[in-house]
Amino acid sequence: MKKQKELILVEINAMRDEIFKMIKETSQSQKETDRLQKENALQMKETDKKFDRLEKMIADSNQRIEGISRSNGEFCEEYFINCFKENPIFMEEKYDRVLEYLRPDPVVIDDEYDLVLRNGSNIVLIEMKYKARINDVGKMFSKLHTYRANYPMFKDYKIYLCLASFRFSKYIREKAEEKGIVLIQQKGDKNEVISKNIRTW
Repeated sequence: MKKQKELILVEINAMRDEIFKMIKETSQSQKETDRLQKENALQMKETDKKFDRLEKMIADSNQRIEGISRSNGEFCEEYFINCFKENPIFMEEKYDRVLEYLRPDPVVIDDEYDLVLRNGSNIVLIEMKYKARINDVGKMFSKLHTYRANYPMFKDYKIYLCLASFRFSKYIREKAEEKGIVLIQQKGDKNEVISKNIRTW
């Protein structure tokens, strides 16, 4: 009986030692987990700071790019407006009205026309782009539609649809030629019509 008690005590002590060992290991594991969590939190904080700096840099770059684009666009518009004001000739015909940034009043369809030339029988609608894109060609027909709606008093006038830019890609030239849109390009200190298939509406 005494021997049995001794054996039980030995087993209990062994179990207690095992439990203490497990508690110690768990405690060490928890400490390691806490340490890793702290490291991860610090890394996340540092990463957030880097992302914030990157976002600010991107925002600053976008603002600079937008500023440059705006300046280029304004320069382009000013150039063509001044050219036509100084010499209001289009297709060897003189125009007595040169209207910039024209908005209808009253408005039937809200729109703005960059530059409009007008004489007794013709109207020239000119959209000015620093760098013309292919969809600008198609948009000219929308301008024609809104102009006709906003200015019914000119229903018997012939209308030229024109894009003015410092440069046109080959693809835009071909598309404009196909649609009958007139392309106007800078040549020295003058404007030059570079289209051949010229139509009126």
